[in-house]
Amino acid sequence: MKTNSTKRATALLYMVSLAATLAAACSSTETKNPPSGSVQSGQVSETPVTLSLIQPDGGRVWRDDNSVTKEIEKRTHVKLNVNMLPNNDFNSKYNALAASGDIPDMSRLGSFDYQKFVDQGLFLDVTPYLAQYAPNLMKNVKPEMWELTKHKGKQYVIPYENAAGKEVPVVRKDWLDVLNRKMPTNLEEFEQMLKAFTYDDPDKNGKNDTYGIGNANTYAESFMPIFGAFGISPGMFANSVPMHSYLKGNKIYPVAISPEYKSALSYIKNLWDAKVIDPEMFTIKADQAMQKVAQGKIGYFNAWWSFAPQTLGQQLKMKDIVPNAQWEPIFPGIKGPEGKSGMLSFGNLGGVIAISSKTKNPEAVLQFLDYLSTDEGWELSHYGIKGEHYREITEARTQAGQKAFDEKWLDPLSQIISRQELVEQVSNSSKDPVQINNNHFIESAAQYTLYQDIFYGIPLTDEQKSYGPDVAKYEEEMFIKFVTGKEPLSKWDEYVATWKKKGGKALMDSKIKTYNELRSGNVSPGI
Repeated sequence: MKTNSTKRATALLYMVSLAATLAAACSSTETKNPPSGSVQSGQVSETPVTLSLIQPDGGRVWRDDNSVTKEIEKRTHVKLNVNMLPNNDFNSKYNALAASGDIPDMSRLGSFDYQKFVDQGLFLDVTPYLAQYAPNLMKNVKPEMWELTKHKGKQYVIPYENAAGKEVPVVRKDWLDVLNRKMPTNLEEFEQMLKAFTYDDPDKNGKNDTYGIGNANTYAESFMPIFGAFGISPGMFANSVPMHSYLKGNKIYPVAISPEYKSALSYIKNLWDAKVIDPEMFTIKADQAMQKVAQGKIGYFNAWWSFAPQTLGQQLKMKDIVPNAQWEPIFPGIKGPEGKSGMLSFGNLGGVIAISSKTKNPEAVLQFLDYLSTDEGWELSHYGIKGEHYREITEARTQAGQKAFDEKWLDPLSQIISRQELVEQVSNSSKDPVQINNNHFIESAAQYTLYQDIFYGIPLTDEQKSYGPDVAKYEEEMFIKFVTGKEPLSKWDEYVATWKKKGGKALMDSKIKTYNELRSGNVSPGI
């Protein structure tokens, strides 16, 4: 792994060449495709090609009068018809859309979600089109990312590379200072901190109105560092896929019924019984949870790295509500009884773009995506219009650019095509105080020990499609019941037996069979 100093030195050298590249709009190594139009006949039509896109909103909003997207449309000679759905509703609504067989030209899906639909014939094999219509995309997406997302030897999606470490456990550092406490390093210190945040009036308002643990988006996230202290990463609940599994020796064990999971549950239940967890933890809606954190009622949460510096600090203006608020990552982590600590690995596949097999102009779609992959297209989609929204990508946004960012409409197309190397190199060279603050959280997320699902990248099996949703739902239901005491942990064996009967065992067997076939393994189930 490169040291920060090496990375920053590399970044500075890179920025010199990048500046020259951007000054020329596109480098000579980036093929400038002609505007999308009647490309099959060799003619360019005067009317822009209409392309449709569906994607999770990712904390952004779509505005038809957005000057940035209008400029992108102008440069690519397209007219975009974009449907952005709330993150929490996206999967269910896309499932219904896919069932109808009528999907937009482009679908932005999460990681390996495309595997659920690809055998239905919904998506286009882009292999025959890439070399001619998307040379920059071919060049800028790493070969291993293309390989990771192949399905039965064909390329149905365009991968979006991401950093594997994305979440950060953070605490109110100002509360620690007021209470004369140090950053927790293990589970015992963590519990004592949560109790102090709940009962010792950390905001000094004379009221009993704070809690140690809250959630900033989904409740499952905030417990991740606790599971990590026991050496496991359950993944996220209610994602239609059972929790992660891990390899020990030559056997694979599902996290959701492992001894480590039971130990973590016992620890979390003790926190619930001590009343240091927000009692609305399992019922509050995401936007309400965010507001509660922004209002200074929660001392600890775990979420996407950007939540504390961007959502709370920049968008929800927490400093205006709680002037002394200071969020700080818990680093290097919370150690468990065996000295372990860690976070969930999201893998380096952050999402994919799938193109409809029914699209009328696949060439235009690929050319549009290819433009977003160029230095010029990437910069425009991320930072806006130079001179209006920013001056240099290593400096702070202009007032107009910051306002657009805070209102969440500046960069709705920034999550379509990834240039992870540009993200890292530009951010490490930034002179923008906001970016420097962001880097503090980004670097923390990247440096935790990361636990990755042993089945990462393994295609969905028929058993997973059949049993996965019910098993995942059961896991979530029982997690809440065990934590809140509606079911005693003395029923653990009964829970494990039911998990297997609901399809967990058959599902695991099918995944292991596929794992051995694809990775030339010889592992067996640990259950």
